[in-house]
Amino acid sequence: MKTKLLTISLLLVISLCANCQSQFKLCKEFYSALPDSLTNKIINSLDKLLISIDNSQLDTTLVDTKDKELNRNFFSHLKGVDEKDTIPHYFQAQLINRYPVEDNQYLLTMSYQKEEEIGRIFTFLVNNQKTNITFANPLKYNTKFWKTTTIGTATYYYPDTIDTKRAELFNQKNISMARNLNLPVRNWDIYMCRNFQEALQLQGCMYDFSRIGVYNSGYIMDPKTLFTCMNDEDFSHDVLHIYASQIRERPQRNANGECGLAYYWGNAYHARTVGKSPELDELVTALQYYLKSHEEVSLLELFEKSPNILAEYGYPWPIHINRIISGIICREVEKQKGTEGINELLKCGRGNDNLFKTTEKLIGINRDNFNEEVYKLIFIQ
Repeated sequence: MKTKLLTISLLLVISLCANCQSQFKLCKEFYSALPDSLTNKIINSLDKLLISIDNSQLDTTLVDTKDKELNRNFFSHLKGVDEKDTIPHYFQAQLINRYPVEDNQYLLTMSYQKEEEIGRIFTFLVNNQKTNITFANPLKYNTKFWKTTTIGTATYYYPDTIDTKRAELFNQKNISMARNLNLPVRNWDIYMCRNFQEALQLQGCMYDFSRIGVYNSGYIMDPKTLFTCMNDEDFSHDVLHIYASQIRERPQRNANGECGLAYYWGNAYHARTVGKSPELDELVTALQYYLKSHEEVSLLELFEKSPNILAEYGYPWPIHINRIISGIICREVEKQKGTEGINELLKCGRGNDNLFKTTEKLIGINRDNFNEEVYKLIFIQ
């Protein structure tokens, strides 16, 4: 056993040293039960893949062609995983594990660390094909025995059960949002995840220092793969953002305006204290209760500072008060100006100054009359 381990280690060190750009090293205890020739082939292919990622020129010949777009996006997103605070190659990549799982398939685990500080841990799926080695996101392997149900425009993947009524609601919203914006209706693959960490783990990310403790969130892997927020079948909030990106210029998203529309046409995205993500009408009711017991409050100040004021009503941060108010404004824009007004709002550009210029033009709301006019909209639905 020790002799085989030493032989493999020497062969791999020689192979890696032959490539001066080598992107990783082997952990001291690395062991492979595979033939030396296959082990060496996998190691060299992995090195080429990581080099291509680092150079922003993904070598697609090394990426599995099944679920091609999913895999290409997954590996493209790995650029910069060795960075910390914009310091390139801060974390050093290290191959720490590899083992067979099925015929000609293996799981391979990389650790990115500096001394005792761990940055990230990723696991890839390796396919030993007749002519070459290819790599894939392990998502399909990790969910191989999950159930599948298609409801309208969405195919759901889940380990036990789903709320079909909630899924039907998402389908209705998906179709409605696309048609409202005069865009083609898109189809989605939706993986049911209990929390954000599970969404990462399904894709092979076992640890990420930049996402420690994050749980109340979902995940998007373009072009059509969604990972739910807290096991909620209705992912309409982020789907609105995807559609909206086709309307406005990508770098010029108005966060408050667009998120307000996502609250209005979709939902608040984040789950409340218990249950699924709330919709705008439910949140407006909570805001009404708050305002009735805090008559001195400034709506403009709530909008611009967005304090965590609704926690006592069961809607804690990251449900944002300014996005609720913006959703109410979006509803009035749609009422008065239709989808043309909504499109203009989506294109208004970054920041509240641009948002107020647009709302003043469309429905007469500006900073000076904000408290009075928005108060009316909150209580006169």
